[in-house]
Amino acid sequence: MDGGTGRCLCGAVRYAFEGEPDWQVHCHCESCRRATAAPFTSFLGITRERFRWTGKAPATYASSPGVTRSFCPTCGTQMAYQTEARPAGIDLYAATLDDPAAYRPTAHVHWNEHLAWVRLADGLPVLCTPRRLTGAEDMAPILNLIREAFAYMDGIVDPPSSVHRLTEAALAEQARAGEVWVIDELGVPLGCMVLTPRPGRLHIGKLAVAAGHRRKGLARQLLDHAAARARALDLPLLEMQSRVELTGNHAAFEAMGFARTGTTAHPGYDRPTSITFRRPV
Repeated sequence: MDGGTGRCLCGAVRYAFEGEPDWQVHCHCESCRRATAAPFTSFLGITRERFRWTGKAPATYASSPGVTRSFCPTCGTQMAYQTEARPAGIDLYAATLDDPAAYRPTAHVHWNEHLAWVRLADGLPVLCTPRRLTGAEDMAPILNLIREAFAYMDGIVDPPSSVHRLTEAALAEQARAGEVWVIDELGVPLGCMVLTPRPGRLHIGKLAVAAGHRRKGLARQLLDHAAARARALDLPLLEMQSRVELTGNHAAFEAMGFARTGTTAHPGYDRPTSITFRRPV
């Protein structure tokens, strides 16, 4: 799609843009569903400098803090979405294009909020949005996810994994004092991580993905979110640690851009027991 035009149902509000869209996705978040009364919404993102309204100016509605939705004041057609988080861009509803057949979606986003009765077979990747826990939630499902994901270490690492000492109360406290993020789908946790700000770096702990959902990119999505949090906290590095025995983890970390920066030893051990990995953000 090299440029395009679009309009509302009545034709009063029109727009035009130049060049290729920055991205094209289907969004499954609840707020977009309610705004459009549709099971999901199809968007294309355009840089503001390449976009212009060519007809009647749309009306606007602040649907949430920092978010503005534009619509036709006559027929009500939803036209655009803008967020202060991305001030240089504007998101257009793909179905308003004069040639919607030119739209080429590349992924489903906010998939963890999709409706249970939506069944898709288009083969596009699905991207989920991590949710930050407050500490007031039921931590049992998160603890069970972590224990299941770390169970393979039993009998391999020495000393035994600290996950055996982890409790629901400790996880809740980590959520209150630091950050605990989860990717869930229809209320079931699929992946999680604990983020702890430290001087000059953001430490990632208890990174876990549920069995049956591995090799789907969830760990990378969590790490991408950790990088975004590090930037927001003005911390230049991500940090993770792995036991020395877990060579498969070492290779996976290095494949994701982490480099070995040192070793540590658990109390009472005269040899390294963990390897530290770091990655710039």
